[in-house]
Amino acid sequence: MLDPFGSEAKRLVKEEFGGINELLSIIPSYIGIEHALERVSWIKSGEIPEDILELSDIQDLLTFYALLGALAFSPYGIEMELVREANIKIYSERIRRASKIEGTAIPLKIVERDEIPNRDRTILERTHHTELPPSEREKLRLRYKTGLKKFLELWDGSLKEVYIRKGHAYLTGEQALKLWEEAFEKNFEKAVNLLYEIRDELSTYYLQLYEKLSEIAREYFKERLERMGSAEAQPLRFELFPPCVKIALGGVPAGLRNYAITVLLTSFLSYARLCPNPPRRDVRVRDCVQDLSVIEKEIFPIIIEAGNRCSPPLFEDQPHEIKNIWYHLGFGLTDKPTLEDSGNSTWYFPPNCSKIRANAPQLCKPDRHCRNIKNPLTYYLRRLYLENRKKGEREEGGGSG
Repeated sequence: MLDPFGSEAKRLVKEEFGGINELLSIIPSYIGIEHALERVSWIKSGEIPEDILELSDIQDLLTFYALLGALAFSPYGIEMELVREANIKIYSERIRRASKIEGTAIPLKIVERDEIPNRDRTILERTHHTELPPSEREKLRLRYKTGLKKFLELWDGSLKEVYIRKGHAYLTGEQALKLWEEAFEKNFEKAVNLLYEIRDELSTYYLQLYEKLSEIAREYFKERLERMGSAEAQPLRFELFPPCVKIALGGVPAGLRNYAITVLLTSFLSYARLCPNPPRRDVRVRDCVQDLSVIEKEIFPIIIEAGNRCSPPLFEDQPHEIKNIWYHLGFGLTDKPTLEDSGNSTWYFPPNCSKIRANAPQLCKPDRHCRNIKNPLTYYLRRLYLENRKKGEREEGGGSG
C-alpha cells in the first residue's frame, strides 16, 4: 500500500472492516503488540526491513492503525514523532520503488507531453543539456499536476521552485513526493486527533502498545529529549492557549460566566498545568501532584482573576462558585480541600470544541491552529509540540533561530 489515507485504504476500512471503530476493535485479535512495534523498532538502524516494505494491504492497515490507536493515549508526544517519522520513511520508499504516486491522498494526474509549451519544457527540464545523465534528466521531468488550491494548502516551499500554469502546479517526482509527505502529516495528525476522542473506548491492548512504544521513542530520542522537551507537567504557556481559553481569561458577560470560568477555564488550566497528556479520563489530581501548592499558587489565582474580569465579577456575585471550582477539580463541594479529598468528585476534562460551540458559541473564535482540533487541550498540546520541535531542530542545526 502506498498511502494509508489514500482511496484504496479508505475503501478497505469501509468495505472490509465496516469503519475505523470496527477496525480498531478487531486489531488486538490479529496483530500482536510485538508485531505492531516492528513498524518502528527498526528506525535506529536506519534500514527498513524488507518484510515491512512488502506487507500486504490488509496487514499494512492493521499494523499502521494499531500504532495510531496507541497514539490516542499520547497525542503530540515523542511517540507520535516516532510513528510519523518511521511511516513517512516506509511509504516514501514504497512510492519510490513503485515509481508512481497516483492513488495516494493527494489528487495528482499524469502530465501529458503536449500540456506544457516546448519552450517551457526546454528550460525547466533542460532537454538540450546533453551532458546530463539520464538519471538527472528524469529528476527534472515534470510528471504530475494538481489543482493550485490543493497545492497551496500543502506546499511549504517557495513558489519559485514550481511551474504553475492555468490553475495547476506541475511537479517533478521529488516535488510530488514532498507534497505527499505534507499531506501525510496532516492526515496523520487529523487521525490521531479523532482517535484521542474515543481513547476511553479502546481496549487495554492499545495502552500496553503505547507503553512499549514509549520505551522505543525514549531510546530513539535519547539525545534530543532534553532539547525537545515533552508533553509533561510544565509552567503554563499562555501565548499557546486556544482562542476560547484566551477569551475566557479576559472576562465574559453574565450569561457566559459559569461556563467560561467554572467549566472551561478550570478544567483546561488544571489539566494543562498538572497533567496535559492524561492516559485516561478518570485520573485524579493526587495522581499528578504531591500537594496542592501548584493549584493554590498557579492555577486558582488565574481563575479568580478571570472571574473578577467578568461583568459583573463572578465571585462577588456568586461566592459559592468557589466551592464549585474545587468540585470541578475533583475535590467535592468544598472550599477547604486536602489532597486526600481528590477523587471525591470527577476531575472534569475540558469540554470538546463541539460542546463549546453548542453551549457557549461566543467563546468559539477559531484561528488557523484550530483546524482538525477536537478539544482545547489537544490544541495546547499541538502548539507545545510544534514549539518544542522547532526548538529541537534549531539546536540540532546549530542555529539560534
